[in-house]
Amino acid sequence: MRNSLFCAAALLLAASASAQMPLPAFGSTYTGAQTRGFWFQAPVSCFVTGLSVPNESAQPFQAIEFIDLGTSPPPVFSGTIVGTTMFYDNSSVGGSVVATAIPLIAGNYYGVLGACTPTVGSTTSYNSYSSITGSFTSDILGIPTPITRFGTQFGIGGGPGNPVWQEPTGTLCRVEVYVSAGGSGTFATNTTLGTGCGGGALGDGTFYELFDGVASLNDLANTSYTLYWTGSGYLVTSGATPLVTPTGGAVTLGDDQTTALTLPFAFPCPRGNITQAWLCSNGWLSFETTTNTDYTETVAELLTMGTRLAFLWDDLNPSAGGTINAELDGNGIYQITYTNVAEYSTTNQNNVQVSLWPNGNIEIKYGTLAVLDCIVGLSSGVLATDPGNTDLTTTLPILVTTGQYLPTLTLAATSRPVLGTSWNMSISSIPGNAAFGVEIYGLGDPGINDMGFLGMPGCPLRASPDLLNAFLVTGSTHGMVWPVPNNPTLSGLDIFATSAIFQSPPTNPFGAITSNGLKGHVGDL
Repeated sequence: MRNSLFCAAALLLAASASAQMPLPAFGSTYTGAQTRGFWFQAPVSCFVTGLSVPNESAQPFQAIEFIDLGTSPPPVFSGTIVGTTMFYDNSSVGGSVVATAIPLIAGNYYGVLGACTPTVGSTTSYNSYSSITGSFTSDILGIPTPITRFGTQFGIGGGPGNPVWQEPTGTLCRVEVYVSAGGSGTFATNTTLGTGCGGGALGDGTFYELFDGVASLNDLANTSYTLYWTGSGYLVTSGATPLVTPTGGAVTLGDDQTTALTLPFAFPCPRGNITQAWLCSNGWLSFETTTNTDYTETVAELLTMGTRLAFLWDDLNPSAGGTINAELDGNGIYQITYTNVAEYSTTNQNNVQVSLWPNGNIEIKYGTLAVLDCIVGLSSGVLATDPGNTDLTTTLPILVTTGQYLPTLTLAATSRPVLGTSWNMSISSIPGNAAFGVEIYGLGDPGINDMGFLGMPGCPLRASPDLLNAFLVTGSTHGMVWPVPNNPTLSGLDIFATSAIFQSPPTNPFGAITSNGLKGHVGDL
């Protein structure tokens, strides 16, 4: 939801006139589970005071994200980058101007995404496309400023922070951006200090069977196998429960497309306990964020391109026939089902079902298959070692050790320390063995990045412990709040914050891990 701090700051900027960055004329509405916009390089330091998505589709809501891309433009599709979200709102009335106070730094690159949506939280995006392709020369405060097509393969109504890219020759999408030279005062900012500890690196584990379609032909039709999650890998055995007939609506996936699936439970896997997975129409499922749509199945790519399950990795084309479903069945199991999905440039039909269990187990069940060449298997996918080909019909069971990635304890700001408001922060990736936690606030930064001398190797201390607040852990996240008095003499003051989590059983001699630090620069804007 839109942060009220931005509204308050925007009112302080009202004395300075705002001007909209000019846009090309409306051409058409593009509807899909992807969101578009444009990127630009700021020619001068200034403020974005308002954002709006043109609402030609007459939808009730809009979703807008403004992203700091740093000192470089975004990569060209199909490369991606995850920028820093400076503003996000998915619940404002469609077509309304949302008040903001986003600072732009001359020379830095920024992107804006926006679409109208049918409901709050919907990933269906109604994008306002222009009638032109390529870049368009807009302006900021009278200075010519080229804007270029910018996008993500996700519907941002479902949340911000997705991988983004540019496409210089694509149709330019329209989002209204209002800019002001700003006013007097001090702009409140957040700065991340150091990196937290407590995480665990992903291991090296892979198994696969490669069918080249010539010397070895796919022989998995009407067979099945199960991957039993051990907490650090899988025991892979023959057999699985019967296929479950889908009952819900189909997933919209065309040729060479990947989409994010929201899982109905926290699913244990080599990437930790995940709540999203990324399904590619070409027969593989990624356990980490990706916009890859790879159809050229090779062992080298399986070993290096992220943690994923290849259940029937081949050049498939659901646009040419068949359906794909993803849904929770009556037994609490998440079923991903390919029914009569065609192989590219053929009418060959293929049937396979992937079952994800809440305990981390995975079942792969094949019906009739027509593809002769493909890869099936799983890899941790980070420069993993090649174990060689495994015949899944004759050599099971096998044990595969992948390890489990555990993220470091992280502290992130969800608002800025503006006078008269609250500086809000969130601790994330709190481990399951947490006993209790401590919020740490101070007026200085000790600058310690490794407290091995206290029995906390790799753990930082980036806020002086001037004020401590203990709390009981109730989940994997915890909110921290620092009230900022409405006292003008505090403008320009730096406040530091970090957190510690005490564990049982402990993972180091001291028994605690710490997050990164945050420096909040107090201001009145």
